[in-house]
Amino acid sequence: MFTRFTSGLKPLRISVQAIRTFIPTVKASSQTPTVFEPLPSKRNGQSVMKYLHEKLTKKYDPTGKRTALVDQQKGLRSGDIIKVTYLDRTSVVGQIIAIKRSVRNVGTNILLRNKINKLGVEVRIPLYNPKIRNIEVLYKPKKYMPRRKHFYIRNTKYDVGDVEAFLSREKRKQDS
Repeated sequence: MFTRFTSGLKPLRISVQAIRTFIPTVKASSQTPTVFEPLPSKRNGQSVMKYLHEKLTKKYDPTGKRTALVDQQKGLRSGDIIKVTYLDRTSVVGQIIAIKRSVRNVGTNILLRNKINKLGVEVRIPLYNPKIRNIEVLYKPKKYMPRRKHFYIRNTKYDVGDVEAFLSREKRKQDS
């Protein structure tokens, strides 16, 4: 087989083996490589994940107020009505229908339900969100409904009504 070049160059034949073993030459750079901080070692035999959870909890909840809110014995329960205020002054009011408690974890969140214009609205709020200014308990019922998660109340006779109207009625009852 004849290959014709006008410049007088001969065709270059490269074997497959030569292509596979080709290592490009790289000039030594004058930049120093980036060195990252080493991962934390075990603290007194404590696992890395447990140490990380404690460190994040101290960072996002230095006072321990939010951790106390989700305490199993004395904290919030399904059926309580709370008001969550954000740093930008907006607020969300609703009845708790579920609390996802992550043990020693900043992934804990609260599911609130409210009715706005006769439409059921649910909002899941991360408890350790740094954008939350305050979580305020507005109402605790005298008797709680059974179960820890009240998903079954949706669109039944036990469903949440307009929470703000309910709170104003309760306030009028207490005043009189």
